[in-house]
Amino acid sequence: MAVVDKKLLEEEACILRFCKVVLGWDYVRLLKESKQNNSRNIGDGSALGLNKVKDRYTDVNDYLAIFEPLLFEEVKAQIVQGRDEEEMAEWKFAIVRECSETDGFSIPVVGYKSEEGESISQNDLLLLSTTKFQEGTRLPTTYAFALAEHRQGDLLRLRMWLHGEVKQINTDEVVPCPRLSAMHSLISKLINDPNRGLYFLKICSLSTIVREYIGLRSIVFLPFKDLILKATDSSPGLGEQSWKIPRPLMEFIETNHNESQLAAIYASLSRTAFVLIQNLRTIGLPPMGRSREDSGHLQGPQPMAVASLLK
Repeated sequence: MAVVDKKLLEEEACILRFCKVVLGWDYVRLLKESKQNNSRNIGDGSALGLNKVKDRYTDVNDYLAIFEPLLFEEVKAQIVQGRDEEEMAEWKFAIVRECSETDGFSIPVVGYKSEEGESISQNDLLLLSTTKFQEGTRLPTTYAFALAEHRQGDLLRLRMWLHGEVKQINTDEVVPCPRLSAMHSLISKLINDPNRGLYFLKICSLSTIVREYIGLRSIVFLPFKDLILKATDSSPGLGEQSWKIPRPLMEFIETNHNESQLAAIYASLSRTAFVLIQNLRTIGLPPMGRSREDSGHLQGPQPMAVASLLK
């Protein structure tokens, strides 16, 4: 009897959920929304439907309801940022060799002319379209995202979600989408047609954030999840029993870190037996504060047991 690896099954379920949400997104709409958000003050993120991060959570669902939308906003930011690098990437023409269906996903295998030094790897996000996206021309109506699963020579195996767009991040609620339906119908017609095919463009790599997503969802199975959900003593500041550091260094830290970073540093200097530091990136911006905060921890004394570092 084959032994089923429970951990692998859990990770696969996370990846499938991730793909259902992301691969149905409309690339053009993401660019428009990003432009609109840049032109207005989104404040604390509530305008994007995001909730404020809390110190304590009633249960795992409460925890995921806060952090999962934040992570998907980070995915959107990576996709939009990838547009700035499109000039370095080139559209490729591909022939659909075969296509199968599994778990509701379309799994096309496409052939294309690869070039030396070209980098298309697992978990690269590609944009497939009937025509190239070019300035001054009418945008195509049939296009969709695909995730690269495997590459062998000039063949690419892709994963696509073409049943509709997931509403918010509720994978049980899928809204029909003519754009995706048209792509689903087209792919089956293009199989092994040497005169017709699809163009694709590499947008960005999602390898790191896919791993982060698996880590986020894995809280369900952590033996110490209650310590994460019901953290104690979140009040910032240094008490009398805290580790002491030179005043000039403390003044530098207080001047060059924001409120949440200071709270993390204060916690790391306390004599608390358990300290959990969860690093969050600023939505749509490079994580400039994270390296500074981490360096602050490394340069100071280490009196705590850090059970987990969740990004």
